[in-house]
Amino acid sequence: MNDPIAPPRSPPLPASTPASAARPPGAARPAGPALVYLACLGAALVVGMACEFLGGVRAAAVLGAGVVALLGAGVVALLGMRDFRVLAVAVAFLLPYVPTWFLSEGVAGQSGQRIVALVMLLTLMSVACGHALDPWRIRYPRWRPAFLAYVAMVVFAALNGARSASAIPEYFRVLEVVVETTPLGYLKVSLFVPMLVIAGCAFMGLLAANVRDPRWLLLPVLSSAVLLAVLVCLFALHGASAGADLAQQESRSALSALGLHANELGLLLNMALALALCALGTTGRATARAALALACLVLMAGVLMTFSRGAFLGLGVVILYALATVRGRNWPVWVLVALALVVALSSDSLAQRALHGIGGGDLDLLSSGRIDAIWLPLLPEILDHPILGAGHASILWSQAAQARTILPVGHPHSAYLGALLDVGIVGSVLTALFFAHAWRLLRRAARQAGGAALAGFFGGGAACILLLLVQGLTDDSFMPSFTHVYFWLCYGAAVGTLARARCAAAQPAPVRGRPAEEERA
Repeated sequence: MNDPIAPPRSPPLPASTPASAARPPGAARPAGPALVYLACLGAALVVGMACEFLGGVRAAAVLGAGVVALLGAGVVALLGMRDFRVLAVAVAFLLPYVPTWFLSEGVAGQSGQRIVALVMLLTLMSVACGHALDPWRIRYPRWRPAFLAYVAMVVFAALNGARSASAIPEYFRVLEVVVETTPLGYLKVSLFVPMLVIAGCAFMGLLAANVRDPRWLLLPVLSSAVLLAVLVCLFALHGASAGADLAQQESRSALSALGLHANELGLLLNMALALALCALGTTGRATARAALALACLVLMAGVLMTFSRGAFLGLGVVILYALATVRGRNWPVWVLVALALVVALSSDSLAQRALHGIGGGDLDLLSSGRIDAIWLPLLPEILDHPILGAGHASILWSQAAQARTILPVGHPHSAYLGALLDVGIVGSVLTALFFAHAWRLLRRAARQAGGAALAGFFGGGAACILLLLVQGLTDDSFMPSFTHVYFWLCYGAAVGTLARARCAAAQPAPVRGRPAEEERA
């Protein structure tokens, strides 16, 4: 059986070809793109880890131990660790768990951000060693200008907001809306977290460009999502057994033990469901269908157990997209949709939560107080910084927050309003251009992948964009965050897969008349 992650092999060369010419086609200057790629990733991770670790004596001690561990890992890498893809798979699996309490508080007292950042640094070290030993062994994906402009906008928004972080009212810290009100503490959340997600996307692209069979990428991504959905169901059932009515908004705090709000969990699981459901509709193998159907059932159960109206709306968007785009033998999708509808309609709690505020004519009640207590007081703030915005999470130091005319929340509960407040018109345009580019790229990757599960996986990534646009009406943000980490993993996989296709298209045709022994070499 072929190794699914075996390194790419170069075509055999004629005997007259000098060793200096043993390089992939179209790679005349290999060092430049590779060094820039590694330097950008390394700089982002080092800066983020510096912000994370520079916080006291204990943190300095942890940093010292981490440096020693990295040096030891470097020796191990030079001696024998030659495959970065194992660590990249670990990054893809662990990244969705960074904000959860299982990873942030349950592993040696270290935060999930530190743990995943250390794994990323080890991966980067392995990539650097592999490149030093064989510059042609690793394929590097090419990132488009729309993506790079979007990343630059995210960095600018964080640096722009750091100037105003000291103006955050103290009551936000007392109410634990924020942990720190210093510029460094602000950058830990507003710069390091988005860059950690972007770095995970980059490593996923690097992994996809260098695996032999990209279909294996679905395994770490969807298995992590299924495990998270199981945890959501267990915590929800535990809260119900304690007498809590999860249909009531104040009773959903049982899910907060996971470290994420119910709305955030709903968006996270809906994105994973979009990937799994679209992959189910395109795969033809019976075993793959059975595994994907089981994953979809667990993910649907997790979404329903959040009792989030936004998650219910997102679930409908995912189902409609899957039914509209999946062609051919899509009967498993219809069966799962019918099963989800039966469960939803047969549960009084689910129906009560889904219909909360509907029919009363009170829009503010329908929005759970967002209109009067958040959106209307924040609208005049847009005109204060209309071009470039006031910085990431500018609601924290807004005039409405200073005057306490809004609810004590850390984001405006509308991705559109948050974009206008934080990055202004310029940043909003760059965001729209990036998502348009991502939509086209994912659809192209789905077409080139053929009819396998990978095509549906990339089609589900396009559904994640539509899902974010819908659920972003009343929640979340267009900035990179852990709530849509599955979209970023899918986007990175699409970039890497297209890089593989370009390399395959550039391979020269075999030379006619070559001896049989040379062909088998």
